[in-house]
Amino acid sequence: MPPPNWRKLFHVLAGSSIPVTGMFVSSLTMIYVLSVVSGLSLLLETARFTSPTINIGLVRFFKPLLKPTDAHEVTAATYMVIAGLGCFLLFDKSIAIAVLLFLSVGDPVAALSGIRMPGFRIGKKSPVGSASFFFITVCLSLILWSTTTTYPLWTLIIGGAVAAVVELTPIPLDDNATIPLISGAVISMLAI
Repeated sequence: MPPPNWRKLFHVLAGSSIPVTGMFVSSLTMIYVLSVVSGLSLLLETARFTSPTINIGLVRFFKPLLKPTDAHEVTAATYMVIAGLGCFLLFDKSIAIAVLLFLSVGDPVAALSGIRMPGFRIGKKSPVGSASFFFITVCLSLILWSTTTTYPLWTLIIGGAVAAVVELTPIPLDDNATIPLISGAVISMLAI
């Protein structure tokens, strides 16, 4: 069974809180905050995997927000926070904000539209979902380009296309980490 739709809404709201906060504070502040949150997330993951009792309790408490596989794997939220830290460490602030928004908004839209569309799949992913993801990244690119970023629109759109391809590709790592880090690296290289 796919997770409930409001889990995807939580993904949008909680995931977007990182880049939206980044719009109002310095990269250095984001790095400090995300370092602390990443450290706490890793401590919590370590506690879960070393104590079955803690794992069962946390999985029960957060069940509405977790995928079934999260009971035995690192959660998507941990990957997202660590990827957020990586983005603010590795990329210009504007790029970090863009690619983290690509992830936080595009990924749930891809899941919602992909689940509803029958037909061809690559692994468990639908090309229709990835097309929806790309459409969202184009919309976000237009908004960011016209308001906050100094990067050319075409670099953001190519980064969005890369993010959509990464979302579709069955890479073993969680896409909450791969989407922003790979697309951010591409935008950074294009902007040189």
